[in-house]
Amino acid sequence: METIPYKEILLLILGTLSTFLIWRLQHQKDKLKDIENQLSDRKYKMYSDVIYLLFDIINSTKTNKTISDTAILKRILDIKRDMFIYAPDNIFKTFTKWTLELNHPESSVTHFKIYYQMMKLIRKDMGHTSTKIELDDFMLFLMQNEEEYMKFKKMYNW
Repeated sequence: METIPYKEILLLILGTLSTFLIWRLQHQKDKLKDIENQLSDRKYKMYSDVIYLLFDIINSTKTNKTISDTAILKRILDIKRDMFIYAPDNIFKTFTKWTLELNHPESSVTHFKIYYQMMKLIRKDMGHTSTKIELDDFMLFLMQNEEEYMKFKKMYNW
């Protein structure tokens, strides 16, 4: 009577099982990577919309092409919708703080500081973890005129 090769059968079963588990793990890893890429794409679009909003408003004043309050409100609401889903808590809260600040007419320029804080958080979330951009760098980038920025700082006691 012939003996059954238990060791070989066990090795075959364990080899097949380990191959399946490795494949399954790789499949899950790829799925997670796809989800992260989709999330990153959504965040990028949302963050771009946040940046475009302010730049479009600034450009409209320089080019005398006004953007209606309704259009601005719609864009803010679209950003809010995406912000609720995709933004990390610190960016979500800073965006809320910024939009609340926009409602205070007596603090017409304070919102720039909050917006700057939000931009810095966004840059960190998008991979620039050691960003060294300061408020002055941001405002100079925005205004593109050192003399005007110095007058602005003096006028608003920054």
